[in-house]
Amino acid sequence: MKWQVIHDYIEEHKEDLIGLLQECIRARPVNPLYAGDHGYNEAACEEILMSRLEKLGVELYAFDVDLEELEPYRGKPGFITGYTDEIDFRDRPNLVAKLPGTAPEEGRSILLIGHCDVVAADDIEQWKYHPFEAEIEDGVLYGRGCVDELGGLISQLIAMEAIVKTNQRPKGDIWFSSVVCEESGGTGVLAVAHWFKKRGIQIDAGIMGEPTDLDISLLCRNIQWGDMTVYGRTGHLEEWQPHWSQGGPVDAIEKARYLMDQIDRLNQEWEKRPDKNHPLEKLPCQVKVAMISGGHHRSSYPAVCEISYNIQVLPQETDEFGLGPGVMKEFEDFIHRVSQADPWLRENPPEIKWVCEADCSEVPADHPFVEVFERNAKAVRGESRLMGSGFHTDTGWLMRVPGIPVINYGPGNPALAHSTNERCRVEDVVTCCKTVARVIMDWCG
Repeated sequence: MKWQVIHDYIEEHKEDLIGLLQECIRARPVNPLYAGDHGYNEAACEEILMSRLEKLGVELYAFDVDLEELEPYRGKPGFITGYTDEIDFRDRPNLVAKLPGTAPEEGRSILLIGHCDVVAADDIEQWKYHPFEAEIEDGVLYGRGCVDELGGLISQLIAMEAIVKTNQRPKGDIWFSSVVCEESGGTGVLAVAHWFKKRGIQIDAGIMGEPTDLDISLLCRNIQWGDMTVYGRTGHLEEWQPHWSQGGPVDAIEKARYLMDQIDRLNQEWEKRPDKNHPLEKLPCQVKVAMISGGHHRSSYPAVCEISYNIQVLPQETDEFGLGPGVMKEFEDFIHRVSQADPWLRENPPEIKWVCEADCSEVPADHPFVEVFERNAKAVRGESRLMGSGFHTDTGWLMRVPGIPVINYGPGNPALAHSTNERCRVEDVVTCCKTVARVIMDWCG
């Protein structure tokens, strides 16, 4: 059996698979936005992968993100409006590789894609092992990015390599892409999506290497980031003060607490609403307060309090671009309504500023690729379930621009992404590689 030959190759070369993953972690491919003055850059990881791809004899393309070429997408997710003065895309190549099929007109094509950049690890002293040494203990690999998402990306590359090395190339084309800049806007994958569209390349299905704990994620949620500024009036905190209507102070933090109490009630309502829930998601969409800042002195009433929040949005709530303007308006109307019940806030309403919005995507459960994926995942692992990712992934632009239905699948518990002691079971990386290889052979013919 062709599959058994590939399976045996991956099993025999699993140390090489894990070794390549360790090498990429040790390259410290921290996204430059978070790298500070450490000099980290994901380009070092791309060089490692480029060298590996060149040895496979694939068609290989490397190109930097060109913001001028992406100008038509300005204002949409992926075009990092507001960061262009801070982020330099020079010498940070996206990689795209093509392994031509033996009979492309008869087989179906597939895209294997993931991001090579990782977030920083500034809490080194709290890690069990250094975050960029990629140490292994009791079958568990510790390292920044092993979960998000170098584990999935390297599994995909070695799956393709196993097919080449065993001379078991399928009929359909196999595409592979490693993208930059996922952790600071998603501009890398937008550039790749545009690259495919500009060349008229049509790909039948794709796998994004995001962590799913080896389950099959058919959707990701839209994420909206916002800041709400609540105004008060300063004054000496330790002295008697007149009512605010007589010129006295107003505690902005107290007013912010009132608004957060109202947000708690909104979340209770959302828990029960069908449009805020999805059968593949563990949790309903909520307004999560992530950061609070306010005040200027311990003896003064705070004049300002800022609340930074995160709102999750399901595909069923979004427009054709995967955006949720209706959810934004609902939140704005809610804050306006509850502010009317407070005399001070009625006259001094909070300001809402939308900072960023990431789009969403969903592959229908009855899509033929889902059936192929489920069958092969269960054949390798014995079990696998359909699920949804609560966080955002880069699948949206791939589905909307070149029109590729993309499933999220990768090793590692997504709750451990970005965390101290980010870690992943070595065997799960190997299982992922075997599953991806088997899906490729089945889907591509």
